[in-house]
Amino acid sequence: MATAELEHPGNAELARRVQEGGATAGAAEAELCQRFWQRARLYGLRHLRGVTEAEDLAQRVMEVMLTSLRNGRVDDLELLDRYVLGVCRNVAHTLRRSGERTAKVVQRLASEPEPASEQAPEPPWGTASVEHLTFCIGGLSQREQQVVNLSFSEWRSSAEIADQLGVAPGNVRVIRHRALRKLRDCMDRAEDVA
Repeated sequence: MATAELEHPGNAELARRVQEGGATAGAAEAELCQRFWQRARLYGLRHLRGVTEAEDLAQRVMEVMLTSLRNGRVDDLELLDRYVLGVCRNVAHTLRRSGERTAKVVQRLASEPEPASEQAPEPPWGTASVEHLTFCIGGLSQREQQVVNLSFSEWRSSAEIADQLGVAPGNVRVIRHRALRKLRDCMDRAEDVA
């Protein structure tokens, strides 16, 4: 009996080997994936739309299971079957929500009218406002202009801008906030004059 247990260890024993690492961890991971892959795939076939989604679910479940085992986040290794079932539920829920969001975006994009021409549309605020905004940006300090340009033309994050300019990310947010307030005040004065 003991020989059979050594030749065919249970799921809990394999999970322990994965947690401990070492020479047998890779083989234990492969065996666990082989045991749970088909179960996760069948769960996906029952609860998702198709074969591709079911295989995506199985792949993600294997990744979550192995990562959790390696990091010691599975509390009771004897209940590994239940843990994997819970992961299947969570991943299926996430995939369903993602699919629903994608379907809504596709539907919205399909219902939008196509532009009449290839030429870029005129901004709704008119060319005079664009000229005034350019004037207002010219009134900012060089550092404020850099932060505004990097934030809204190049879509850089505060951390990326901070690295480029050699300042703290918090400082970037303060500079951007002050620059936007100055621009808003300058644009409001232009509307008052017009």
